[in-house]
Amino acid sequence: MKRIFTILICAFALTLQAEAQDLKSILSGVVNAVVGDKATTETTIIGTWTYVGPDCQLKGDDLLKQVGGAAAGSEIEKKLASIYKKAGLNTITYTFNEDKTCSYTIKGKTVQGTYEFDPQAKTITIKGGRLGVKTVANVVTVGSNMSFVFDADKLLSVVKSITGVASKFSSQASAIGKLVEQFDGMLLGFELKKQ
Repeated sequence: MKRIFTILICAFALTLQAEAQDLKSILSGVVNAVVGDKATTETTIIGTWTYVGPDCQLKGDDLLKQVGGAAAGSEIEKKLASIYKKAGLNTITYTFNEDKTCSYTIKGKTVQGTYEFDPQAKTITIKGGRLGVKTVANVVTVGSNMSFVFDADKLLSVVKSITGVASKFSSQASAIGKLVEQFDGMLLGFELKKQ
């Protein structure tokens, strides 16, 4: 009990030093962990979802690591915003239908596919798209918001498969890679809003 109290005090002290965005990331991570795991179902993902911004989540139980990771997450989200804009991902829209079909639209082009939702793992596996690629995203829905994230080491290959862009953003991708190496269990992707 004393150890938990000490950890919470340290986390609180670090939070006071963090920027408002970092606090938002910490709190949304807590909400996602507590509410999202129970609230995310196959029914909650049905609909059309539009891009709001980049999303960075941390997996794991080490609270202090997550507090430190929130600052890095904010920095990564800024870099991702630039990459997404260059690749046209800031215009992406996903649609998930009840019949297990899905599509995404980017730069005016629509790609059709199918999906499977794993209720235990809270993942969506999308099949189809460019070159018949299969992608797996971790998903959490809270109200009309969706966190749609991928394992960090797979994000850039997902971006390349979605957009067909390979080398336009190699320097920024390298910078993100260096930051990602510092944190195990980082998930990167999109924050989406239901239309």
